[in-house]
Amino acid sequence: MENHDAAVQGGDAVIKPFLKILKDCFKENLRSVILYGSYVSGSFVKGVSDINVLIILEESDPGQLLDFGRAAGRFMKRRRITPLVLTSKEFENSADVFPMEYFDIKDNKRVVFGTDETEARSLSRKNLRHQVEDRLRGELASLRQLVIASRGKNRVLRRYLNLWAGSVNAVFRAMLRLKGKAGVPSGTEVLAGIRDAFGVDTTPFSELNSLRGGKKLDPSSVSSRVLESLLKLIRVVDTITL
Repeated sequence: MENHDAAVQGGDAVIKPFLKILKDCFKENLRSVILYGSYVSGSFVKGVSDINVLIILEESDPGQLLDFGRAAGRFMKRRRITPLVLTSKEFENSADVFPMEYFDIKDNKRVVFGTDETEARSLSRKNLRHQVEDRLRGELASLRQLVIASRGKNRVLRRYLNLWAGSVNAVFRAMLRLKGKAGVPSGTEVLAGIRDAFGVDTTPFSELNSLRGGKKLDPSSVSSRVLESLLKLIRVVDTITL
């Protein structure tokens, strides 16, 4: 197995100790460790964004998973690390169920240990379209629930919006892939791509990002405009045929 430990750049204060925990817990069963998402793409917001880590094992071992939970639980919570643990076979067989996530991992990744398991994965844009619509409708329902749960308190709604905003960018990248766009952008540039590709005003999402970055905007107004834009995007995706 090829070892990519050298890919841990600059003595990374988060990944280096986390990788040691993984090796200690899973030993020879550890096949691959791949960083993906905002931590790799450059849109990471410290204290807000999660560090997404794909952990590929040779086989599932409940005892090792328990050891990993005991050894890494507090560290992952403190550092906002979100692990996705799969066996190599599970990763291979689930590409039709999670194409959005796998496209994202394939395009924005950093292998820090083992082999690059993403290279051999074949991904379908038809499966991607179904998942994008499902996720958009889910994001719409989730945001409505958060608005209700805030009980009209802007301070609470602002906090909810900060937590909710991170997940929608992954859907936007998937939408651009549906359009066959090469070199899908990350971060704030993805909004310009959505605007140009689908003809939908993405200003409300830019405002959402500004709110997340600390700008003083009215959370109620921002959430209302975002909800309207989500409805428009759902209608657009619903018309896409592949």
